[in-house]
Amino acid sequence: MGWTPGRVDLKGQKSLHQAVTPRSEAPRSSRCFFGMPERLRVAVVDDHPRLIARLRSPELSARLRVFGPFAPLDQGQALADVIVVDLDRDDDRGLATLVRVCETVDDVRVLAATGEQDPEIGSAVVTAGASGLILSNGSPAEIVDGLLRAVDGELVLPDEHLASLVDRLRMVREERVEAAAIASLTPRELQVLHSLAGGLGTGDIAALLGITPLTVQSHVKNVLTKLGVHSKVEAVRLAWRCGAVAMPASA
Repeated sequence: MGWTPGRVDLKGQKSLHQAVTPRSEAPRSSRCFFGMPERLRVAVVDDHPRLIARLRSPELSARLRVFGPFAPLDQGQALADVIVVDLDRDDDRGLATLVRVCETVDDVRVLAATGEQDPEIGSAVVTAGASGLILSNGSPAEIVDGLLRAVDGELVLPDEHLASLVDRLRMVREERVEAAAIASLTPRELQVLHSLAGGLGTGDIAALLGITPLTVQSHVKNVLTKLGVHSKVEAVRLAWRCGAVAMPASA
């Protein structure tokens, strides 16, 4: 499945505004009509009917009213309870389409749908601005539960995708912490760090910078403290990860 961004221009698709009636002011997941639960209104953004056919299957039709497929920039999408963007598009522009829909609507939850099992997709979907992801080949109960949870403002991700997202967020946080630590170094401390990365010892650094070996040692101590590491090797590795120091070709 491709994630290549690009302009999506779907033709021959009816207006979502014509197909969906205005929303009730009651909570969407608990509305009733003559004592019966009202079916959730789902707008599907897609370029083929496969996902629509799945959501309109007999086991789901009692819970869902499904409209579409629609183009990503249809202004009538705001009249749905939830918008589902199929990532498994025939034009391989699923993620690009999701980004455009998320940028277009303000007050309607947007979910992505896919049959792919790649756990990295969940991170991409959340980064795009969606409320999460449902598996189009999941059970009817899982699909309905995901849609209702999205309408109620929850993050919806399968367990394996959620674990991947948590790992990614942890990595981002660590990267930011390390970048902030590097930014806290003084120009002289950075010079010392660059010299350490170049393999120079205390005496060589002192001669290069025109300072005493004791001053070099003081700068090294400050570098280790600010970077939160315990050795010169750890300090150099952190600088490599952050791009503060160029990694040698032989490393």
